[in-house]
Amino acid sequence: MKKFIFINAFILSWVFAQGVVTQLDKGSINYSEQLINAVGIGFVPSNAVNAGQARRMALRIAKQDAMRQLIEIVNGVTLTSETTMSGAMVDDVINTKVQGFIRGARPVGQPKYLSDTSVEMEYSVPMSGISDIVLPPVTVPMSTQPANDNAVTTAQSNSPTTGGVTGIIIDARGLNARPAMAPRILDQNGNPIYGPGKYSRKYAVENGVAGYSKTIEAAQKDQRVMGNPIVVKGVAASGTNKTDITISNADVSKIVTANSNYKVLNDCRVLILID
Repeated sequence: MKKFIFINAFILSWVFAQGVVTQLDKGSINYSEQLINAVGIGFVPSNAVNAGQARRMALRIAKQDAMRQLIEIVNGVTLTSETTMSGAMVDDVINTKVQGFIRGARPVGQPKYLSDTSVEMEYSVPMSGISDIVLPPVTVPMSTQPANDNAVTTAQSNSPTTGGVTGIIIDARGLNARPAMAPRILDQNGNPIYGPGKYSRKYAVENGVAGYSKTIEAAQKDQRVMGNPIVVKGVAASGTNKTDITISNADVSKIVTANSNYKVLNDCRVLILID
């Protein structure tokens, strides 16, 4: 039994290591799984009249603390090469919608009762809900598959294709690139070949504008691009936040052709490798 637990723990830690996760003191931003988590702590109040009430009050306080942590973490999420969520939330409408969305966060696992009688609870929100609030309302229309090409898959396909291009993997390792909710891909003249207006809003909200991974092996198994992805090398990371990736003009033509035939950009089938 111990051996089984050890093997499972090893597998989980290996999978986690392949993902792109910003680990924080009281939570994390998982750009690979498109999740934001926060941990809240609740202490037993002195005015509790019995153990049952003490536990309920501590759980309530832990949830409130987790909600505060989630708001703080979301504020620090990188949105684009020039902005973080804190900049977007200056807008009162966006701020109100994001805080309302966070209040619907779901618990992760069971409460942890600590030795000092405090309670620890973890809550999670998907980035898709935040994307739905902050992404521009108009992007390219939903793409359709070519009538004569049965090999094309969407970002949610579970089975690899044998013919068509299923996605784009951009290797940005070694460029000090950082993850973001809405990165862009640029040509060597600084023109965006992938960004707002280049993808379907539906796919961007549901799956994220781009996926992230640390290894080519993990990237090739990601359902976003799995099957027959094109792999190109990034040549620079740009923008204040180092989230936009520049690729060579020669590789631009490959991607433009792949998108023309298989709608890989329209459907957000883009995955970026970073350190």
